Amino acid sequence: MTIRCEIESIDYLNQDTRRVILRTPHHIEFHAGQYLEIVLPDRRCPFSIASKPKDDNLIELHIRPTGDSEDSDLIENLLDTERVVDIQLPLGECFVDTLPTGPLLLIAASTGVTQMKSIVEHLHEVGFTHEIFLYWGVLKEEDIYLRSTCEAWSKTNSNFFFAPVISEPTLSPSWTGRTGLVGKVALDDLFVTPGSKYRKVSMDKFSVYISGGPGMVYATTDLFVEIGLPINNIYSDMFALAPRSVLKTQ
Repeated sequence: MTIRCEIESIDYLNQDTRRVILRTPHHIEFHAGQYLEIVLPDRRCPFSIASKPKDDNLIELHIRPTGDSEDSDLIENLLDTERVVDIQLPLGECFVDTLPTGPLLLIAASTGVTQMKSIVEHLHEVGFTHEIFLYWGVLKEEDIYLRSTCEAWSKTNSNFFFAPVISEPTLSPSWTGRTGLVGKVALDDLFVTPGSKYRKVSMDKFSVYISGGPGMVYATTDLFVEIGLPINNIYSDMFALAPRSVLKTQ
Protein backbone atom coordinates (compact mmCIF):
# COMPACT_ATOMS: atom_id res chain seq x y z
CA MET A 1 0.00 0.00 0.00
CA THR A 2 1.10 3.60 -0.60
CA ILE A 3 0.98 5.86 2.44
CA ARG A 4 1.71 9.56 2.76
CA CYS A 5 3.78 10.33 5.86
CA GLU A 6 4.98 13.46 7.56
CA ILE A 7 8.72 13.79 8.04
CA GLU A 8 8.71 14.11 11.82
CA SER A 9 12.42 14.80 12.24
CA ILE A 10 15.84 14.49 10.60
CA ASP A 11 19.15 14.47 12.41
CA TYR A 12 22.68 13.29 11.65
CA LEU A 13 23.97 10.08 13.26
CA ASN A 14 27.50 10.78 11.99
CA GLN A 15 29.12 12.91 9.31
CA ASP A 16 26.88 11.71 6.48
CA THR A 17 24.17 9.33 7.74
CA ARG A 18 20.80 10.81 8.57
CA ARG A 19 18.18 9.38 10.90
CA VAL A 20 14.78 10.11 9.37
CA ILE A 21 11.64 9.67 11.48
CA LEU A 22 8.39 9.35 9.55
CA ARG A 23 4.98 9.72 11.15
CA THR A 24 2.34 7.52 9.55
CA PRO A 25 -1.36 8.42 9.64
CA HIS A 26 -2.09 5.13 11.45
CA HIS A 27 -0.23 2.11 12.79
CA ILE A 28 1.31 0.00 10.03
CA GLU A 29 1.86 -3.71 10.54
CA PHE A 30 5.26 -5.05 9.48
CA HIS A 31 7.78 -7.65 10.63
CA ALA A 32 11.20 -6.91 12.13
CA GLY A 33 13.67 -6.88 9.25
CA GLN A 34 11.35 -5.71 6.48
CA TYR A 35 11.90 -2.65 4.33
CA LEU A 36 9.89 0.07 2.64
CA GLU A 37 10.19 1.99 -0.60
CA ILE A 38 10.13 5.77 -0.88
CA VAL A 39 7.92 6.55 -3.86
CA LEU A 40 9.24 9.17 -6.27
CA PRO A 41 7.44 10.31 -9.45
CA ASP A 42 9.29 7.86 -11.69
CA ARG A 43 10.87 5.31 -9.35
CA ARG A 44 10.92 3.69 -5.93
CA CYS A 45 13.92 3.55 -3.62
CA PRO A 46 14.20 0.84 -0.94
CA PHE A 47 15.30 1.46 2.66
CA SER A 48 15.38 -0.94 5.58
CA ILE A 49 13.19 -0.05 8.54
CA ALA A 50 15.26 0.60 11.66
CA SER A 51 12.39 0.71 14.13
CA LYS A 52 10.79 -2.32 15.71
CA PRO A 53 7.23 -3.27 14.69
CA LYS A 54 5.50 -1.90 17.79
CA ASP A 55 6.78 1.68 17.53
CA ASP A 56 3.30 3.09 16.95
CA ASN A 57 2.92 5.53 14.05
CA LEU A 58 6.67 6.21 13.82
CA ILE A 59 9.08 4.65 11.34
CA GLU A 60 12.83 5.15 11.56
CA LEU A 61 15.13 5.11 8.53
CA HIS A 62 18.89 5.62 8.19
CA ILE A 63 19.81 7.26 4.91
CA ARG A 64 23.34 7.80 3.64
CA PRO A 65 24.18 9.39 0.27
CA THR A 66 25.71 7.16 -2.38
CA GLY A 67 28.17 8.66 -4.85
CA ASP A 68 27.31 8.64 -8.55
CA SER A 69 23.73 7.54 -7.82
CA GLU A 70 20.78 9.41 -9.32
CA ASP A 71 18.45 7.67 -6.86
CA SER A 72 20.52 8.90 -3.94
CA ASP A 73 20.63 12.46 -5.29
CA LEU A 74 16.85 12.51 -5.61
CA ILE A 75 16.35 11.16 -2.08
CA GLU A 76 18.78 13.68 -0.60
CA ASN A 77 16.96 16.51 -2.37
CA LEU A 78 13.62 15.25 -1.09
CA LEU A 79 14.91 15.21 2.50
CA ASP A 80 16.31 18.72 2.10
CA THR A 81 13.16 20.27 0.64
CA GLU A 82 10.01 18.34 1.55
CA ARG A 83 8.01 17.72 4.73
CA VAL A 84 5.96 14.78 3.45
CA VAL A 85 6.93 11.57 1.66
CA ASP A 86 5.03 8.72 0.05
CA ILE A 87 6.07 5.19 1.01
CA GLN A 88 5.09 1.63 0.21
CA LEU A 89 5.35 -1.13 2.82
CA PRO A 90 5.75 -3.72 4.13
CA LEU A 91 8.23 -5.32 1.74
CA GLY A 92 10.86 -8.06 1.94
CA GLU A 93 10.98 -11.72 2.94
CA CYS A 94 14.07 -11.49 5.18
CA PHE A 95 12.41 -10.90 8.52
CA VAL A 96 11.69 -12.42 11.92
CA ASP A 97 8.12 -13.31 12.75
CA THR A 98 8.34 -16.60 14.65
CA LEU A 99 11.22 -16.84 17.11
CA PRO A 100 14.32 -18.77 15.97
CA THR A 101 14.93 -22.01 17.86
CA GLY A 102 18.67 -21.47 18.22
CA PRO A 103 21.43 -18.84 18.10
CA LEU A 104 21.12 -15.97 15.65
CA LEU A 105 24.00 -14.45 13.69
CA LEU A 106 23.42 -11.04 12.10
CA ILE A 107 26.00 -9.83 9.58
CA ALA A 108 25.65 -6.31 8.24
CA ALA A 109 27.65 -4.03 5.97
CA SER A 110 27.43 -0.25 6.30
CA THR A 111 23.81 0.97 6.70
CA GLY A 112 22.68 -2.67 6.41
CA VAL A 113 22.82 -2.52 10.20
CA THR A 114 19.47 -0.71 9.97
CA GLN A 115 17.68 -3.99 9.28
CA MET A 116 19.50 -5.66 12.15
CA LYS A 117 18.53 -2.89 14.58
CA SER A 118 14.86 -3.65 13.99
CA ILE A 119 15.45 -7.38 14.52
CA VAL A 120 17.54 -6.97 17.68
CA GLU A 121 15.15 -4.54 19.34
CA HIS A 122 12.18 -6.76 18.49
CA LEU A 123 13.86 -9.89 19.89
CA HIS A 124 14.86 -8.08 23.08
CA GLU A 125 11.32 -6.83 23.50
CA VAL A 126 9.75 -10.30 23.17
CA GLY A 127 12.28 -11.95 25.48
CA PHE A 128 14.32 -14.03 23.02
CA THR A 129 16.74 -16.09 25.12
CA HIS A 130 19.15 -17.62 22.60
CA GLU A 131 22.40 -15.87 21.75
CA ILE A 132 22.40 -13.02 19.23
CA PHE A 133 25.68 -12.12 17.51
CA LEU A 134 25.89 -8.88 15.53
CA TYR A 135 28.90 -8.39 13.26
CA TRP A 136 28.88 -4.98 11.60
CA GLY A 137 31.36 -4.24 8.84
CA VAL A 138 32.24 -0.68 7.83
CA LEU A 139 35.00 1.05 5.91
CA LYS A 140 36.39 3.16 8.77
CA GLU A 141 35.79 3.81 12.45
CA GLU A 142 33.68 6.94 11.90
CA ASP A 143 31.12 4.80 10.07
CA ILE A 144 30.15 2.90 13.25
CA TYR A 145 27.38 5.40 13.86
CA LEU A 146 25.34 3.13 16.18
CA ARG A 147 28.27 2.03 18.30
CA SER A 148 26.91 3.39 21.59
CA THR A 149 23.51 1.81 20.89
CA CYS A 150 25.02 -1.61 20.16
CA GLU A 151 27.26 -1.44 23.21
CA ALA A 152 24.24 -0.54 25.35
CA TRP A 153 22.44 -3.65 24.06
CA SER A 154 25.44 -5.72 25.17
CA LYS A 155 25.30 -4.24 28.67
CA THR A 156 21.57 -4.78 29.18
CA ASN A 157 21.18 -8.15 27.42
CA SER A 158 23.53 -10.95 28.47
CA ASN A 159 22.71 -12.96 25.33
CA PHE A 160 23.76 -10.20 22.89
CA PHE A 161 27.27 -9.87 21.48
CA PHE A 162 28.53 -7.05 19.25
CA ALA A 163 31.62 -6.96 17.04
CA PRO A 164 32.35 -3.98 14.78
CA VAL A 165 34.77 -4.77 11.93
CA ILE A 166 36.83 -2.26 9.92
CA SER A 167 37.69 -3.25 6.35
CA GLU A 168 40.19 -0.41 5.67
CA PRO A 169 42.27 -0.01 8.85
CA THR A 170 44.63 2.44 7.13
CA LEU A 171 41.76 4.95 7.24
CA SER A 172 41.45 4.52 11.03
CA PRO A 173 45.00 4.57 12.45
CA SER A 174 43.80 4.55 16.07
CA TRP A 175 41.51 1.55 15.60
CA THR A 176 42.45 -1.47 17.76
CA GLY A 177 39.42 -3.67 17.09
CA ARG A 178 38.62 -6.30 14.47
CA THR A 179 39.68 -5.80 10.85
CA GLY A 180 38.98 -7.58 7.57
CA LEU A 181 35.90 -8.76 5.72
CA VAL A 182 32.99 -8.91 8.14
CA GLY A 183 31.61 -12.28 6.97
CA LYS A 184 35.01 -13.96 7.22
CA VAL A 185 35.65 -12.47 10.67
CA ALA A 186 32.29 -13.76 11.94
CA LEU A 187 32.90 -17.20 10.46
CA ASP A 188 36.37 -17.48 12.00
CA ASP A 189 35.26 -16.21 15.41
CA LEU A 190 32.38 -18.61 15.80
CA PHE A 191 33.22 -21.71 13.79
CA VAL A 192 36.74 -21.93 12.37
CA THR A 193 39.44 -20.64 14.71
CA PRO A 194 40.71 -23.32 17.13
CA GLY A 195 38.87 -22.82 20.39
CA SER A 196 36.00 -20.93 18.77
CA LYS A 197 32.73 -21.37 20.61
CA TYR A 198 30.84 -23.39 18.01
CA ARG A 199 33.72 -25.19 16.29
CA LYS A 200 32.47 -28.67 17.21
CA VAL A 201 28.76 -27.91 17.40
CA SER A 202 26.19 -28.79 14.76
CA MET A 203 25.23 -25.71 12.72
CA ASP A 204 21.69 -26.91 12.03
CA LYS A 205 20.10 -24.64 14.64
CA PHE A 206 22.04 -21.52 13.68
CA SER A 207 20.19 -18.84 11.69
CA VAL A 208 22.22 -16.29 9.72
CA TYR A 209 20.82 -12.98 8.43
CA ILE A 210 22.97 -10.98 6.00
CA SER A 211 22.45 -7.38 4.92
CA GLY A 212 24.68 -5.67 2.35
CA GLY A 213 25.34 -5.44 -1.37
CA PRO A 214 25.01 -8.49 -3.65
CA GLY A 215 28.74 -9.22 -3.76
CA MET A 216 29.08 -9.17 0.02
CA VAL A 217 25.92 -11.21 0.59
CA TYR A 218 26.79 -14.00 -1.84
CA ALA A 219 30.45 -14.19 -0.80
CA THR A 220 29.40 -14.50 2.85
CA THR A 221 26.75 -17.08 1.98
CA ASP A 222 29.31 -19.23 0.17
CA LEU A 223 31.68 -19.13 3.14
CA PHE A 224 29.05 -20.47 5.51
CA VAL A 225 27.65 -23.08 3.15
CA GLU A 226 31.17 -24.41 2.57
CA ILE A 227 31.60 -25.22 6.25
CA GLY A 228 28.22 -26.91 6.57
CA LEU A 229 25.53 -24.34 7.35
CA PRO A 230 22.31 -25.37 5.56
CA ILE A 231 21.44 -22.85 2.85
CA ASN A 232 17.88 -22.72 4.20
CA ASN A 233 19.27 -21.25 7.42
CA ILE A 234 20.61 -18.19 5.61
CA TYR A 235 18.38 -15.18 4.95
CA SER A 236 18.90 -12.03 2.89
CA ASP A 237 16.72 -9.72 0.83
CA MET A 238 19.38 -9.91 -1.90
CA PHE A 239 18.28 -13.43 -2.72
CA ALA A 240 15.08 -11.91 -4.14
CA LEU A 241 16.27 -8.42 -5.13
CA ALA A 242 19.42 -9.54 -6.97
CA PRO A 243 19.23 -13.29 -7.71
CA ARG A 244 22.47 -14.90 -8.77
CA SER A 245 20.92 -16.02 -12.05
CA VAL A 246 20.23 -12.39 -12.94
CA LEU A 247 23.65 -11.13 -11.83
CA LYS A 248 25.43 -13.67 -14.01
CA THR A 249 23.69 -12.34 -17.14
CA GLN A 250 24.53 -8.68 -16.48
